[in-house]
Amino acid sequence: MEWNEKAKEISESLKLRTPPVGVRFFEEDYKPEKAFTPSKYGIKMAVCQAIAFARYIGKTVVLKPEDFACPPSMLIYGVAEYEEGVEQGLKEIIVGASWIKNAEGGITVKKLPQGKYRTFVFGDMTKMAEDPEAVLIFATPAQVGRLIQATTYHGGVVKAQLAAKTASCAEALFPALSGEVTVSVPGAGDRVFASIDESEMIFAMPYEWVDKIVEGLRDAGKGTNVRYPPPPFLFFTPIFPKNYREIAKKFRILGQ
Repeated sequence: MEWNEKAKEISESLKLRTPPVGVRFFEEDYKPEKAFTPSKYGIKMAVCQAIAFARYIGKTVVLKPEDFACPPSMLIYGVAEYEEGVEQGLKEIIVGASWIKNAEGGITVKKLPQGKYRTFVFGDMTKMAEDPEAVLIFATPAQVGRLIQATTYHGGVVKAQLAAKTASCAEALFPALSGEVTVSVPGAGDRVFASIDESEMIFAMPYEWVDKIVEGLRDAGKGTNVRYPPPPFLFFTPIFPKNYREIAKKFRILGQ
């Protein structure tokens, strides 16, 4: 699959710790072969946990509405309803957990239309069979910086609206599903349930951007020999401690 090879190239270019995660949502029931479905094993998962499973275990994870464990994501992903409305449900969860002081400014979490999607697929993009709609890359700030350079190689800037809540499941992913490249700082769920490293950020893009990113990783800054990892500047004469220098004055260079 072409997306498998492109994911491998991105991984190799950036020396990523884990592979990019490909994401695809289906409006119908979809049953891919050899995928992990939590309810089949008597468990439920948070979305960030399913993404982590794809990252670390290398298997495609399929979530159906009955597989969701995280109450906020159940409302955000439109797989559950609340008798007083989705907005009210999110308000009670977020304010009740003290994530915001009060709801006077409104709840800004993006949401999917209720009942629109039946199947949510998250896979190791180097292996998955489904062609992804969006891509999540978990990387260090230096690696994310390089991805931003690869993006802006084609012009413009990378924008982000950061709240450090619902980071991988919504804050980073939903803009990518809508055609935007963005970055996100992981929130509590990613740290508690998804084993994200404290040094990692999230870079997200629509799949249509993959070729541009690959090109940018190859060529951005090529004229200044910039790549990842950035080569250290070593073209200088080092200055050693004074006593070293004084003793060295008594040396005779052989062959001169």
